[in-house]
Amino acid sequence: MAAFRQPAPSPAGRRHGGSNRCVNKGNESMDLMNSAEKPQPPRSITRELAAFAVHTRFAELPDAVKAESARAFLNWMGCVFGGCQDPAVGIAADVALEAGGRAQASLIGRGRRTDVANAAFVNCLSSSVLSFDDTHLATVTHPTGPVAAALFAYSEQHAVAGEEFLTALAVGIEIECRLSNVLLLPPARANLGFFVTGLTGPIGAAAALGRLMQLDEQRMRWALGLAAAQAAGFRGTHGAMAAFFVPAHAARCGVSAATLAFKGVTCTDHVLEGAKGFVDVFGAGGDLNRAADGLGRHFELMANAYKPYPSGIVVQPAIDACMDIAQQLPSNALLETVTLRVHPLALELTDRRKPEDPVQAQISLYHWAAACLVQRAAGLAQLQQACIDDPAVAALRARITAVADPALARDEAVAEVKLTHGTAYRAHVEHARGSIARPMTDAELDAKFSAQVDTVLPPAARDELLGLCRGVAELPEVGRRIAAAWGG
Repeated sequence: MAAFRQPAPSPAGRRHGGSNRCVNKGNESMDLMNSAEKPQPPRSITRELAAFAVHTRFAELPDAVKAESARAFLNWMGCVFGGCQDPAVGIAADVALEAGGRAQASLIGRGRRTDVANAAFVNCLSSSVLSFDDTHLATVTHPTGPVAAALFAYSEQHAVAGEEFLTALAVGIEIECRLSNVLLLPPARANLGFFVTGLTGPIGAAAALGRLMQLDEQRMRWALGLAAAQAAGFRGTHGAMAAFFVPAHAARCGVSAATLAFKGVTCTDHVLEGAKGFVDVFGAGGDLNRAADGLGRHFELMANAYKPYPSGIVVQPAIDACMDIAQQLPSNALLETVTLRVHPLALELTDRRKPEDPVQAQISLYHWAAACLVQRAAGLAQLQQACIDDPAVAALRARITAVADPALARDEAVAEVKLTHGTAYRAHVEHARGSIARPMTDAELDAKFSAQVDTVLPPAARDELLGLCRGVAELPEVGRRIAAAWGG
């Protein structure tokens, strides 16, 4: 595969060129000593990522990446429909319409239109509000939402061919996930309080949209920097509607950054790697090489996962284990106690024994275990208030013991259930459904898509939309053609 073009080094940065080269051995030795003592400047990942965003071509993408980009888009679109009627989305849509933006793009599933930036905000909110969106497992980034929301809104206003749309999507997700690796993986001194989608999502969305806007490398660097300057988000918002504002805000920030750069608003050329820059502030000590090594050859998109259940990603292994046991229980089983062994991060992020509403239930390890074992299902119905308030579910939540086990992987869990008469059941899930080791199949993704779209569209329109999303690479105009499926 042809590599993207790296920017050429500046002539001013070359030492001792041509006929002016010093030949005095003493001076050469002194130069070498001084060079060794000087700190090396950080790798210019801003330039490298901008070049990657500008120069990558669809034909250069591996077939597997092309296919996975389409799967990511399909999953995102289904999640938008699944969440579009949520109260938080309704409020956000009203605010967007009150702002008076031009009717450029759809508020998907709501029958209204607004400007590109606000449409990206609302549609990304829809895709994340049920915690059904995709996850980059190494960093718990939800990468597709901000990028796809920005791209799709823009593509409703401008003619964007399918191949270019998917290339931009792949580029944006790649940059977002690679920067998340820099911030969170060793040797970075990671702060797990950051909601990393809010930090890297604006940059991924700006890179993707800047590509559709045909920014050159200079303006792309400005776009990345303007997006980085808007990075925000921390996990203290989890358990309330505000949590879903974070990825939605990332989408809107990406639109703003790319548009400002297109118009000529400048930024520094080393904003990601420089002193007091993005990595220095949000991921001190992070390895900049994680951002750029293997660009165009290795794709973090292939480490992206799709959720079979509408819950926080770290809860999914426990859901699998509890569902395995639920399928074995006799119909009249009386459950006495439940013990869960999970990765420590699962308990750290979802230790909510008494969720009060669907937003809290999404990230409650105890709720999902109890709902699975009592109602023997783990779908959208188990996020309804009726399930949260079910006396049997609430009673079992109180009898669940959760233990953090550092020997377990993030996609691993063990559940043990004891019945009142002494019979015990045990399930050990080494790799949760939807993980890299057990990815969701195309048929499973189609079923997930259909279950969510069915809440809004009739079957014929749902099937047409499914086919368009599956074949997005062949569409001459992505946004306009797909929006026509729901009358947009």
